[in-house]
Amino acid sequence: MTDAWRIEVDRRRCVGTGACAYAAPEVFRLDDRSLATVVGKVDGDDAFLRDVVAECPTEALRLSPIDDAR
Repeated sequence: MTDAWRIEVDRRRCVGTGACAYAAPEVFRLDDRSLATVVGKVDGDDAFLRDVVAECPTEALRLSPIDDAR
């Protein structure tokens, strides 16, 4: 488990189903073009966030730990 995550949205793949925003409204919203955007701090349960990312029907989301060894 890590405390620092980064979620990236591939806006070319996103089709705006809203599955991520429905599952984790504290992290995702749909913008004015109905595309997913990260709006909240990514600090929740690792397994939950992995599930939300994995459930994206177009695989537009990527979750990766932030490397603290900068």
